[in-house]
Amino acid sequence: MSDYNFKTISQVEKDKLLSFYKIVFKDRYKILFENHEWFYRLKDNNCEPIVLTTANKIIGQLGTIPIKVKINNKIKTACWYVDFAILPEFKGKGLGYKLAKEGMKKTDILIAFCNEQALKVYKKLDWSINTSTKRLARPINPIRWLPFLSNSNSKILKNFFNFSINKKLKDLKLIKPYTFKKNSKSFLDSFLKRKINEFNSLRFLRDEEWFNWRFVDFPFSENLLVFELNGNYIIGHSIKSKNIKRLHVIFHYYLNSSEEEKIYFLILKWAVENDFDLIWSCSVNQKLIDKLKTIFPKYLIKSMKIASFSSDEEIANLMNKSFQNIQACDSDIDTLYLKNN
Repeated sequence: MSDYNFKTISQVEKDKLLSFYKIVFKDRYKILFENHEWFYRLKDNNCEPIVLTTANKIIGQLGTIPIKVKINNKIKTACWYVDFAILPEFKGKGLGYKLAKEGMKKTDILIAFCNEQALKVYKKLDWSINTSTKRLARPINPIRWLPFLSNSNSKILKNFFNFSINKKLKDLKLIKPYTFKKNSKSFLDSFLKRKINEFNSLRFLRDEEWFNWRFVDFPFSENLLVFELNGNYIIGHSIKSKNIKRLHVIFHYYLNSSEEEKIYFLILKWAVENDFDLIWSCSVNQKLIDKLKTIFPKYLIKSMKIASFSSDEEIANLMNKSFQNIQACDSDIDTLYLKNN
C-alpha cells in the first residue's frame, strides 16, 4: 500500500473530488458534489467518508452516513457504507477491499445496501448478508419506459394497464398531501410525540437530530409530501428523473397499524390521479407486504441485499436478523435516484 494513501473527505481538494465524481457518479455528480456535506452528514459524522489517493489523485471513495442504533436499550453509533466506488482503471487490484477494510476502523457497527460488486467485497470481509428487506415497486405508467410511443397512445395504454387497480380505487376519497417544507414544525412535533414499538431488541434510533438532518435540512425538501390519515403519517419524496415521475414512500409511522393498507391505497390513488409513473417503497414487515400484495404484486417485490458487520457476536447475530424498523429514508437508497438537470 506504499503507493496509496487514505484521507478523509475533508482533507482532499474540492476540484479533485469533483473530477472523481464526474467519472464514477456520472448521472448525479453535480447534485452529490454540491450537497455532499448533507449526504454524508458531515456536521455529525464521526465516521467521515474515506478517499483513496495515489500520486495526489483520488481513485476511490467510501461514503459513510452515521446513525444511532438501539440495541437491548443501549444506544450505539453505527455507520452506513454508501457511494462506494473505484476509478475503472484501478478496479481488479483489491483496492475496494482495502478501502472497505479501512472504513471498519471507524466504528464497530457497519451496514450497507449493496450491489453485486460491493457484495463480493463484503463477503471477503466476513460481513453477514440479509435479504429480508423487500423493495416494493408498482409501475403506474410502464409505457413511459417506451419513448417511441406518442403521448396519445401512451395515455390509452396507461389506462388499459391500470384498469383493474382503478376499479379498486374508484370508491376511495382522494387524499391531499401537505407540503413538508411549509409544515415542518407541526410534523416535527407529531414525530416527537409518536408511539415507538419497543418489542424488538435492535432498531434504528430516529431522534429529533436525525429528523432535522433527514427532512428539515434535506436540500430537496420542497419535494417532500406528507400524507395523513387519522394520525398515521407517511412522508413521500416526489422525484422526476429522466422524464420518469416517481413517488417514493420513504418514511411512515402509525398510531393504528390496521390502517396501513388503506393509506397506501389512498396514496396510490393520488399518484395515479397526479400522473406519476412509479410508486416505490421498501419494508421488512412481512405482514405489511402481504397486506399490500394487490398494490405491489408478488412478481414486483424484490429482495434487497443488506450487508452488516460487528465484531461483537451478539450484535452481529441481531443484525443478521435485520433491523425491524428499516425504511427507505435510511442510507442513500432513496436519494440515488436524484439526477443532474
